[in-house]
Amino acid sequence: MVYIEEGADLDAFSSAYGITLLYPEAKILLPHALSPTVRLTINRFKDLLEKKVIRKKDLSKIERLFLVDTSNLKRAQQSVQNYLTEKTIIDIYDHHPSKLKKSGNLHLYIEKTGSATTIIVKKIVEKGVQLKPEDATLLLLGIYEDTGSFTYNITTSEDLKAAAFLLEKGADLETVRTILERRIDEKQINIVQQLIENIQYFPVKDKKIIISVAYSKEYIPDISAHLHLIKPFQEVDAFFAIINASGKISIIGRSKTKDINVGKILSFLGGGGHYAAGSAMIKGMTTQEIKTYLENILIGEFYRDQKISNIMYRNVIKVEKSRIIKELKDIIQKVPVIFVVNREGKFEGIALSKVLKESIRHGIDDIPVENFVIDNVVTFEESMPVAEAEKYLINSSQDYFPVLRKGYPVGIVSRNYLLKVLHGQVFDFEKDIFITRERIKPKYLNYREKLQQHLPDDVIQELKKIGVIAKKSGFRAYLVGGIVRDIVMKRKNLDIDIIVEGDAIELVKRYAKENNYRYYYFEEFMTAQVTLPSGLKIDFATARKEIYEYPGAYPKVRKASIKEDLYRRDFTINTLAIEITEDNFGTLIDFFNGLRDIKDKVIRILHQLSFIEDPVRILRAVRFAGRFGFKIGKMTERLLKLAVDENLLLVAPAGRVNTELSYSFNEEKVTEIIYLMNKYKILHQLIPEFVFDNKREEVINRLRDMIVTFEIFFGHKVDRVANYLLALMYHLPLDISYQILDRYHFSNGKQLFKLFFSVKGRFRRIPEKNSELYRIIKNIKKDVLVFLCSYLSNEVSERIIYLLKKEEEKKLLITGNDLKELGLKPSPLFKEILEDIFLKYLDGEIKNRKEALEYLKNKYKLNAL
Repeated sequence: MVYIEEGADLDAFSSAYGITLLYPEAKILLPHALSPTVRLTINRFKDLLEKKVIRKKDLSKIERLFLVDTSNLKRAQQSVQNYLTEKTIIDIYDHHPSKLKKSGNLHLYIEKTGSATTIIVKKIVEKGVQLKPEDATLLLLGIYEDTGSFTYNITTSEDLKAAAFLLEKGADLETVRTILERRIDEKQINIVQQLIENIQYFPVKDKKIIISVAYSKEYIPDISAHLHLIKPFQEVDAFFAIINASGKISIIGRSKTKDINVGKILSFLGGGGHYAAGSAMIKGMTTQEIKTYLENILIGEFYRDQKISNIMYRNVIKVEKSRIIKELKDIIQKVPVIFVVNREGKFEGIALSKVLKESIRHGIDDIPVENFVIDNVVTFEESMPVAEAEKYLINSSQDYFPVLRKGYPVGIVSRNYLLKVLHGQVFDFEKDIFITRERIKPKYLNYREKLQQHLPDDVIQELKKIGVIAKKSGFRAYLVGGIVRDIVMKRKNLDIDIIVEGDAIELVKRYAKENNYRYYYFEEFMTAQVTLPSGLKIDFATARKEIYEYPGAYPKVRKASIKEDLYRRDFTINTLAIEITEDNFGTLIDFFNGLRDIKDKVIRILHQLSFIEDPVRILRAVRFAGRFGFKIGKMTERLLKLAVDENLLLVAPAGRVNTELSYSFNEEKVTEIIYLMNKYKILHQLIPEFVFDNKREEVINRLRDMIVTFEIFFGHKVDRVANYLLALMYHLPLDISYQILDRYHFSNGKQLFKLFFSVKGRFRRIPEKNSELYRIIKNIKKDVLVFLCSYLSNEVSERIIYLLKKEEEKKLLITGNDLKELGLKPSPLFKEILEDIFLKYLDGEIKNRKEALEYLKNKYKLNAL
């Protein structure tokens, strides 16, 4: 019996047919899924194939099993396991590399050719099997398709020899052309369009690779034959197309270079192939998981020789767990982490210097360090490949990873440094462009009048007080950050941040003492905060820069100039400063062309590793762009896309992702921000199987309007964050949604998700009567109704809003006091009567208070008022 895999192409089918010529007693077991060209071939040669095909139900014990165009023995054995015996001989004919080895019953015929059919034809020539023209034509089809009519770089001279032999035997090229020149259908066009829209570049070293994703409700056979239509696929060294057909995911890979062996890469995912072409079928993983895994494999292939030992910092501090904390006072000033070991020097865990400092500050210092040991940390062996270590960045929140050798600590690697090693090289080509930003000549403008127009008089007076003390102390003080940007843009803002060239804590102490204000300071970070009598808070920080003395180090905070401090900021529009020192009060300083970028409405980063050092800036970039209606600069956009492609958001601190998303969902222009998140594939990275289709776009737009409606008309403060999260995740099963909410610390939103999923089934059939629809919605919480009104049809939403407005009028009809005056004694019946009246009012059976009273008198035989 000849076994060919699901989705078999012409090479597999032609090879199978060739086996039946070599072994006339062999029969072909056809799979359920076949490519269109195979179906065309079967229809064209149905008379030739009539007695050569067998169905699974007609199988009996298999004496000899042939596998063609695949060496996936395990899959074949699983498919026909009930028909195999210990004596079954297995022959494999394949042109893909294989790790299988010849054994007693296993025979291998594996050669490096462009098609598997070529290997079969060589056997036919050796055995002198006689061919009819139709036999030769069917065999030639397989060779032509798999070599791209001899244009693919996997083509060998053996393929050409085999084709020449078949032509001599009468193979018909017109039939070959007719079958291979098939047209692309509408479903295939849709997949191709999606793959174009979802292209993500994944540069590794000097190679350009594309990974793209498409979705379909059904399996689309033979799509690989049309991927050459995608121009960007033609221009890169390799591409991988991931196609999700209702949860059944296939990957198609193609490569132009032996440096990127797609067959080997896809073998890690259960597939296979050769260096130029490969495929895999995967179940049980999401598209995002597969994409992430594929990227890790690619990194591993290119960085397989790089070991943790090559990048770790070796001069680590080790202390025995019995050491008393106060004895470590000097040590913990030098490093962020110390290794705690036992008497033999073996690793027991780590202790964070900042925790030990706090312990000493609170007088808890006469105890052993083992009381603060963290022992459930992820550790690396020094021989571990860097690529393998990357997966721990995604699955762990650690900032530092101890490196061990047989249980003994030998080094440390920081998360940030590992990220730079893995991903920094893709940004190197931008370096020179960003170096020039540091050389921009600063601009100085008089903003005194604009400052006074923007801020209240009492705040101006406080700033002047600070400026006077700064001048007396020999310091320089500057208003910085968003407030300066918003003064330039004439937007309201009272978040006051002050940077001090000198000593911020010393300045705050003098300022607070002179004015009897409350203040707090944090010496380690050189920051402080003052609270004014009005309740307004002013934040102070010493102008500083961060220095990483070695890969595993905490950044050392050191005093710096105002320019150095501003250079650490995220975007140029946030680098402006207004000096408030007494002798220069109101002077705006622009070191990095922030004013020009505000005028041009552009978001730009300051240096090439900005998104690597802080991936949360990806979210901030789209938030500012959406809020202000700015575009993202070309170079910044390019680096942002690369950072997203590198999956850096997956290693960003979850708490800060939570903060940024919360800010975004509370922005006035939230929809514009969400559109940008979709444009740059940010949402695809944060949310599994995310698709931004017409339905989701409609829900998001309507949700914005519904929030305004509920807050204005019903006085309900809507949980905007939970509602927008639901708008982005309503396609997911509830348990998956919960996982994402937990991952990014949005657990408070679970209640909304749970309630929505519990009630949405009630709206499968919408009753015609308003009273019946009211019964459905009356006990549903307002936040859920906000989303339902965005999710359901416009007609249903309008009816729900109408009913909620009518509910506001309920007390204008009849009250409990009216019932008492009609002679009824207070009882549970009151609630039923009032509900009865209201439901009839909703259906138009009662139109006003007068009719309500008449209805009561008639129904309950009551006296008139």
